[in-house]
Amino acid sequence: MIYAGTSGFSYPGWKGKFYPATLSGSRMLAYYAERLNGVELNGSFYRTPPENALSNWAATTPPGFRFCMKAARGLTYSAEGFDRVGLAGIFSKRLAPLGEHLGPILLQFPPARQLNLGLLDSLLAALARPAAAEFRHESWFCEQTYRVIRAHRGALVVTDEEKWPRAPVMDLGPVAYFRLRRGYTTASLRPWIEEVRSAAAAHEDVHVYFKHDPEAPGLAQRLVKAVRPQPPR
Repeated sequence: MIYAGTSGFSYPGWKGKFYPATLSGSRMLAYYAERLNGVELNGSFYRTPPENALSNWAATTPPGFRFCMKAARGLTYSAEGFDRVGLAGIFSKRLAPLGEHLGPILLQFPPARQLNLGLLDSLLAALARPAAAEFRHESWFCEQTYRVIRAHRGALVVTDEEKWPRAPVMDLGPVAYFRLRRGYTTASLRPWIEEVRSAAAAHEDVHVYFKHDPEAPGLAQRLVKAVRPQPPR
C-alpha cells in the first residue's frame, strides 16, 4: 500500500490552491482525506495532541487513512540523564486513540546526535510499534544501525533535503518511508517516482510525505497516480 501526503494539513495559505477558498478550518482534514491517504504531523514533536483530538481525527478519516506522528523531541534531543525510554513508552500509549489510523512513528535524530546504538535500540523497543528513523549525521549509516532497525521491523527514512545526508534506500522491514523536502518539477520528481515504485515492490507499506508547500498536495497526488498501475482500458 502506498500512503502519500504532506507534512501537515491545516494551512490557511492552501485555500484557493488546494482547499476551496471558503472551506472552514474544521473541514480541512475531511477534504484532505478524500484526496490523499496519509499525513505526517509535526506538532506532536512539541506536544502530544489531546485524546479527544486524536479520536476526532480517527472518526473524520476513512479506514485506509494513516497519521504518521513525529515523536516527542525529548526522545532524541534531550540531554543525558533524561528518561527517554520512559517518555517513549508514554508517547506511544497516548497515540492509542488513533487505532488503525496510526502509521509509523517518525523518530528524528538531530545533526548533533551521533551514532548511539543503545539509544536507538531502547527507543524502538519502548515505542513498541513500527517506527521510521531519520538520521541527520552520517555516523548512523552503517550495518550496525540497519541491524537494530531490522530487529524492530522499522524503517530507515530517506530524506531529500540539501542540508542533510541522504540515507540509502534499504529493505529493512515491511515499511519504507520517504520525506521529499524540495520543490519538484516533472523531471526532478521522476527519479523519486521510480524509487517509490521499487520500494512498493519490496515492502508491504510505503509512506511518502512532501514538504508543506501549497504545491505539495498536488505533487503527492501525481506521485501516487504515476506509481500505482493503471487499470487496462
